[in-house]
Amino acid sequence: MNNILDKINYKSKKIFISIMVVLITVIFFSNYDGDIDSYNTTILALNYSYGFISRGFTGTVFMLLSKCLPIDIITPEGAKVFLMVSTILLFFIIVMFAVSLIKRCNDKGIANLEILIVYMMVVTVSTYSSGWNFGRVDIYMIMISLGCAMLLVVEKGEWLIILLCPVAVLIHQGYVLMYLNIVLALLAYKILSYREKRIKYIIIFVLTTIICVALLLYLELYSHSGIDDISFREVVGNATSLSEEGTYHETLLEHELKGIDLSSVEHDYHMKNLAEIIIYGILMLPYIVIFFRFVYSLIKNAEDNISRFKYIIVCAGSLTMLPDYLIKVDYGRWIVATILYYLVTFSVLYVLDDYVKGAIDEQITKVKKRGYIWLILLIYPILFIPYRDVNIDKITALIGHVLNRDYLNWW
Repeated sequence: MNNILDKINYKSKKIFISIMVVLITVIFFSNYDGDIDSYNTTILALNYSYGFISRGFTGTVFMLLSKCLPIDIITPEGAKVFLMVSTILLFFIIVMFAVSLIKRCNDKGIANLEILIVYMMVVTVSTYSSGWNFGRVDIYMIMISLGCAMLLVVEKGEWLIILLCPVAVLIHQGYVLMYLNIVLALLAYKILSYREKRIKYIIIFVLTTIICVALLLYLELYSHSGIDDISFREVVGNATSLSEEGTYHETLLEHELKGIDLSSVEHDYHMKNLAEIIIYGILMLPYIVIFFRFVYSLIKNAEDNISRFKYIIVCAGSLTMLPDYLIKVDYGRWIVATILYYLVTFSVLYVLDDYVKGAIDEQITKVKKRGYIWLILLIYPILFIPYRDVNIDKITALIGHVLNRDYLNWW
């Protein structure tokens, strides 16, 4: 009987993964329109031949590929293929992440884990298939954090985290605030949970943090100046040749290569972000209430102070994003990073921690008892995808525009 049940459960898990692959394909083609924003092609023109510059890693890989391949890929078509392959790799890693969790989850309550995984997949695939964010370097940061999370789940090759996370910072120093929190929160959880491996996880945590923060400070403070006019024009030429419209992202190059502070021209964006985040918070209020009830229950009922502390760390890990919310624009990307933080970390803990699993199951069961409201809560978030960049999403952008035009006059 047990063998029969094992075969049935194995088959159901394979079916779920197959459905995920189909959903990824459908969502991608529903959102992909073939357009690539000039920001995402311009960044491919940045590489280390101009010095140890900010955001030069991806362009360096692209340049090396161009030298190794028998054809010239420093073209709009070459850039599109490179970004398409990168996006497909992101989708593959999402599937592998799901597989690593599903394989280790006991069958009781596995449907709740699948809900978390599906939402993580839907948000990521829709956002980074759309014209606003297709090819954006965020995909590499997500890949690396998902890869590190997988290493911590399978408990193999965990020392690679010390190498992988700094690579993500070289791709974009914003990784330290946006997606490194997933890795550090899970490491902190393991430090406080796995006494026999505590020293190992402390070393990985400390080295990863020191290296990533040091790279962040250097790239943010010291790498934005020194390029000569000839090299700058060469970057502009390469960036222009990669764009289908024959344009390049001027402010990106001015900031990254010349260190020009652009905060003075972002006032209207900040006001737009402020209006939209208030609107988004109101629209997401049911989920915010459910989340804080879950957090309160998780922390209040923890068995001891150490457990309580590790759950506080995990629940508060997304606060690393606060400087982005306060100083930067692109609230759509910040929202995605915040959502993915909780979906990824709690998906992992659902497998690793029976107490977290029980708390998640309890909250989902309570919501399910509300009948048709449960179905509404499942479907409602789909209205907001894909997330954008400066604008959060199409609904908050529309409401914000109308309110500003008729009442606020903030921008």
